[in-house]
Amino acid sequence: MQYVLWPECGWQPVSLTDLITGASVKKVYRKATLCIHPDKVQQKGANLQQKYIAEKVFDLLKVCFQYLHCVLFLFFVLFFPC
Repeated sequence: MQYVLWPECGWQPVSLTDLITGASVKKVYRKATLCIHPDKVQQKGANLQQKYIAEKVFDLLKVCFQYLHCVLFLFFVLFFPC
């Protein structure tokens, strides 16, 4: 995200070691969505281009997080059946 977001948005890069547990992934996801939520970006006085970028990144984050949940669910169903 640090490559597409502007410096004033407040996003700080995250290392892979910060994404080891499910709880840490969720925490970083929440931080990211708060940073680029379209309403928050608008409140901070972003220009039109920044609003567009924030909206697209926000949508992508949601899709990726949902995909991660699906993959993890399938992993546990396949490898740890009840």
